[in-house]
Amino acid sequence: MISKRQVGHTFSIHNTMEPKLFSALVSYFKNENYKLGLGIPDPQIEAICKILLYGEEDLSSVFQSWQVGEQTILDEYHKEELGIVDYLHLISNELRKQLGQFATPADIVKYIFKSVGYASSKDILSKKLVDPACGSGAFLVEAVRIYLNALKNAKTPIYRWYPMVTTAICGIDVDTTACLFARLNLSMLLAPAVLEFVARNDVATLKPLPVFCADTLETVASERGISELFYDRRVSSLKKRFDFVVGNPPYFKMKDLSDELKTAFGESIYGHPNAYGVFMHAGIEMLKDGGRLGFIVPRSMLSGLYFKNLRAFIEKNTSLREIVYVADRKNVFENVLHGTMILSLERNAEAGESIDISVVQSSREFKNALKSITVSRDQVIRRLNGTTVWFVADSRKVYDTIDRIVKKHPLLSGEKVNCRVRTGQIVWNRVKPLLVEKEGHDTLPLVWATDVSKFGFSFSRQGATRPCYLKVASKTENLVIKGKSILLQRVTADEQPSRLVACIPEEFCRKAAAGYFVENHLNIIQPETGTPSVDLYFILGVLNSEVVEFFFRAMNGNTQVSATELNLLPIPIGKYEREIADFSAKIQKTTDMKKKSGFIAELNMLVGKAYGLSTEESGFIRDVLADRRKNGN
Repeated sequence: MISKRQVGHTFSIHNTMEPKLFSALVSYFKNENYKLGLGIPDPQIEAICKILLYGEEDLSSVFQSWQVGEQTILDEYHKEELGIVDYLHLISNELRKQLGQFATPADIVKYIFKSVGYASSKDILSKKLVDPACGSGAFLVEAVRIYLNALKNAKTPIYRWYPMVTTAICGIDVDTTACLFARLNLSMLLAPAVLEFVARNDVATLKPLPVFCADTLETVASERGISELFYDRRVSSLKKRFDFVVGNPPYFKMKDLSDELKTAFGESIYGHPNAYGVFMHAGIEMLKDGGRLGFIVPRSMLSGLYFKNLRAFIEKNTSLREIVYVADRKNVFENVLHGTMILSLERNAEAGESIDISVVQSSREFKNALKSITVSRDQVIRRLNGTTVWFVADSRKVYDTIDRIVKKHPLLSGEKVNCRVRTGQIVWNRVKPLLVEKEGHDTLPLVWATDVSKFGFSFSRQGATRPCYLKVASKTENLVIKGKSILLQRVTADEQPSRLVACIPEEFCRKAAAGYFVENHLNIIQPETGTPSVDLYFILGVLNSEVVEFFFRAMNGNTQVSATELNLLPIPIGKYEREIADFSAKIQKTTDMKKKSGFIAELNMLVGKAYGLSTEESGFIRDVLADRRKNGN
């Protein structure tokens, strides 16, 4: 799951573990040989295990010094139901995050196979499956379990199982340690089939397990084949070779891509590519026509700017079949705060009229049948201002309400509204020497995200812990903001009561007539040119309303409230603008919380009317938001 290209080196296990793992595997095979009564000689079993564990590679030169709990690993083989022996506990959480390596819960693995239609029937016996970033083999082991059941159901003799598995299932990973553990896990699962096969054939004819230590992205990009992939030298490429591509690709930002990778995956890349997006592109390239892909990926690709080309690539080359949105951000992967979802798609199929959508609160729900809805493709994939955004919600009524919100209303960044959003440009640690606590002749105020609340502003809230003045210098003079603006927090989480938190610091802007700075955890909204087409207080009221909160939560998949997404918000101009602006200004000036709550309730009703929503629809939005706050997401 890691890339030599990205980190410059590989990692492996303690040099004393290699013989211990080999010894454990030999002991297991000898025990299975005894139980089966096959009588295969011990030297032959040792030769078998060497081929299975190491393939055709010499790993001895890459084993480095790590401390591990050997007994913990070896004890796994004494369990009745063999699980996955992972190696991620061998490395620190910090390194795992850097390399994008996270173990996939078994229930999610099983669901992905169900989602792509990989089931224990004779239909899969002639199909080929790959995990392009296989790690310790969680997906490979489950694929083999399913495949073995299909062989049982087809009454295929057990001595034929091993060669059939090696031509049907393939794992690829650039990390040598990952490949070793994947082979170890598969060897334990396949022990009876391997021994039955060897009992009828010479060990010299035993092919290694189909787990290859290679760089999937470079292989796809260069059209180079893996040595004897599927033991068929006619296979010269990974492209269009598989009926199923499944897995949990690595998550990390990729820097300094080679020209070869930029050329190969350029159609789906925009800005800073993330590894999982490039793996998704590669996975689609690896599918045969009609093949199915199932990945678990971050939710950020639903609307993020950096994934707009990836979404377009998926829409062009596949038919999206299913999205499972996992609302729980914190407990799917240990120590990871990525929101996640499962994507299931089909290569080069005609775009279906509908997509299956499920929203689950946690990974535990995968143990049972998920409650899904079937939604029109056009309600999920919406084109806004030349780009598409994918909306995921848990009821058809939510989608119907989104239809009403989007209908006939211009976007915030459009000519009719004329208020384009941009992000504050002050990154504090880049200008640290210019930060000061007190105002001076060569300073201007610096607004931090903590100064901004919903309809509220408090300059220098953090006091001395965050210097609130910044010197005007050659490095900062072009970053000065002048005039009245809406300031909106750029980083909020699903668990917060509001994802959109905005205010107009009018008195502050008036006093800071010479200008002010805004740090990069805030978005800035000002008229594009000259006199605004609409009152900024009207925009503020709309942004802070329940309707837009509801809409934004359906379109946003991460903790970033990006300028790109805000620019795509539909704004209901033409009616109630004056009333909404007046209420918005009144709310911001009111300190009595009881009165403020009443004004906010009236504002929400007015905004609902401006969007053309009925009282019942506005009430539905309120109930949905209340339910999400109750559930913490």
